[in-house]
Amino acid sequence: MSRKIYRTKISDDALPEKLTITFRDETLHFLKKTWDGKDGAEIGLRYGTNPHQAAAFYVPENPEKRYFGDITLRKLGKEGLSATNLEDGYRALRIVNHFEQEAVAVMKHLNPTGVGISNEEDEDTATVLEKAWSGDPRAAYGSVVGFNFPINDVVAKKIIERTEENRPKYYIECLFAPLYTSEALEILHKKRDLRVVEVPEVEAFLDRSLPYEIKVFGNGLLLEQPFYTKFRLLEDLAVLDTTENLGVVTRCHPTKQERQSGLHALWVCGEKRSNGVVIWGGRNDDKDRALAVGTGQQDRIGAIEIALNRAKRAGHDLRKSVVVSDGFMLEDNIDPLGDAGVSLIIQPGGSRSDKNVIKKCNENDIAMILTGERWFRHF
Repeated sequence: MSRKIYRTKISDDALPEKLTITFRDETLHFLKKTWDGKDGAEIGLRYGTNPHQAAAFYVPENPEKRYFGDITLRKLGKEGLSATNLEDGYRALRIVNHFEQEAVAVMKHLNPTGVGISNEEDEDTATVLEKAWSGDPRAAYGSVVGFNFPINDVVAKKIIERTEENRPKYYIECLFAPLYTSEALEILHKKRDLRVVEVPEVEAFLDRSLPYEIKVFGNGLLLEQPFYTKFRLLEDLAVLDTTENLGVVTRCHPTKQERQSGLHALWVCGEKRSNGVVIWGGRNDDKDRALAVGTGQQDRIGAIEIALNRAKRAGHDLRKSVVVSDGFMLEDNIDPLGDAGVSLIIQPGGSRSDKNVIKKCNENDIAMILTGERWFRHF
């Protein structure tokens, strides 16, 4: 198979130029999105999920309702964006915009391989990219990376950095960020295949969407309210109704730092494919990054084993780390986490096994918070 198929645009002429969707009494009109290509030509998506699938991106006709639809291609590569670039970029931006701090999410196949945030000790924002990449450097190869802060020349130099063997240190397919300085763009143009996307109004990203999410099942449609978590502030974890067996249900109680790490892990956990877990650092030297992510598994213990194996391969110390699960946990989930040094688990609860799981946590000196809210994402 020739590599040319990954660089060749598939015609989207068979796809409509306009779409109209009516939600109750609101009718929205959508236009096929194009960008400036080579020699002034207008280009759309390169192709869909695979190189033989035509695809098009549609945005609201009303500019005031576009938000993510107003993305701008600041640099072409491989003849433009594919559907997978767009999907991973969108998911990355959903993750980073939970955070007030500078944040970076590294994405592969709709799942984060790593997430990093800034702290007061960072010398520059390029450090945040290193934190996110360190989550699982092997899985990050060929990723899409999202930022909630502008990319300057320091970050751009980090992105194009090479190893002692003269290989790319960060092999990135596509960048999504709210702004690029002129110096950064000049540096990034040295990477031939890298696509650079600018996204306006990033700060409003989580709160701007259609009234419903749409899924297609053959010739049927499923409409669903957009996903949000009620846990937006640290205080939200402290006001759970203990009369409903929520909140801290174990003998051990988490520290404020562990709760904060748990909230960060919760945000990431709700923006990846279920069924899975997120492990976030709880110690001072790793409290600003995800240490491992286990996603998309049929069994939760499988997701836990994957996350633990990834953390081990990357050399992460999981002592005092925090684990968030997107669904209720069972007894066999706890011992492996206790053996790894996990100090806090946050999960929805609601299983018949809750009492036995709490007992297992007490035996392993692990604190546990039950939230009563599930974070499944079937996308």
